[in-house]
Formats: sequence, C-alpha cells, structure tokens
Amino acid sequence: MIDILMWISIVTGGILVLMLILSIVGGLDFDMDFDFNTDADTDVGHGGLGVFKGALAFVSIATWVAKIVLVSGFNLYLVLLISLSSGALAVLIIGLLLQQLLKIETNTNWHPENAAYKIGKVYLKIPQNGFGIIHVKINGANRELKATTEEMDIKTGEMIIIEEYKNGIAKVVLAKNEKKASK
Repeated sequence: MIDILMWISIVTGGILVLMLILSIVGGLDFDMDFDFNTDADTDVGHGGLGVFKGALAFVSIATWVAKIVLVSGFNLYLVLLISLSSGALAVLIIGLLLQQLLKIETNTNWHPENAAYKIGKVYLKIPQNGFGIIHVKINGANRELKATTEEMDIKTGEMIIIEEYKNGIAKVVLAKNEKKASK
C-alpha cells in the first residue's frame, strides 16, 4: 500500500510540476477554470488554480501525507481523514496564494484617454507651438511622450498638466501649482 501511494504521489506531483513549468515558461495552459458567478461585471479569468492542477495538487499532497501517516502506524480511518484534510488544505492555500499574487499584478497598458489631466515633468524643453518631451506616470508606468504647448516656452524640469493626448502628441499647459493641478 505504501509503495502504491508513493508512486501515485510521484506521478501526480510530476505531472503538476510539468504543467506549471509549461504554463510559466511557454504560456501553455492545459487547465480550465469554472466561474460560477453569474454577475456580468466580474472577470471570467480569475486566475484560480484550475480543475486539473487543483486535483493533481490534492492527490499528490493527500497521498504523501497518507504514506507518512501510515508509516507512523495510525488507524486507517484516521489516515484517510488526515490525508484528505491536508490535500484540501493544500489546494486552498495554493489557491489563496495565487489570488494574492494576481492582486499585485498591474496593468501597464494604456490608452490616450488615460493621459488626460495627468501631471508630468518636462524632460526636453517644449517651445511655444513646437515639440518637446515629457515624463508622466500612467497606469503605474513611467511614460515618455512627445508634447506641445500653445503657451510660452516650458523649460526642462517644469511641472505640466496634460490637457489632451491626440495622434501621439500631448497638449500640455504649465502647472502653476502642483496641488491645484491634482484637483
């Protein structure tokens, strides 16, 4: 019995590790998630462990624990209870860890409308009716944008506000007071 449990845990653990490596390195995901939430405003891909990976993790952990507890000489029913509980707990912990990791993920993609009314700093002087370069933080990432102004020249290092962003060019004005500009 102990040898059978060992081989089950080795095979399921190996398949799980292989699937995780393929999904991390190659982007291949041979798993599926079920979303039982019918709310239309929620994301379908919640980044859970998945059915197959969850089952493999459960079987692998439960069989390893069953093997260890059996060797210790416990009652068969107690072995079953402890191994099933530890497998379920392992899947729960792994799922919670994955959800926490996905919470810290930031979306660095941006659209032109995300730039409007952001405060930035002039990197290369912007001459009146000419072009310069600004640095601005959009969606958690620093962006370098081509900028123009209809006002007077704006010197390097000055704080600006983006009025609009069209055709790859930010139309900016000088920020008189950074606190006022952020309101």
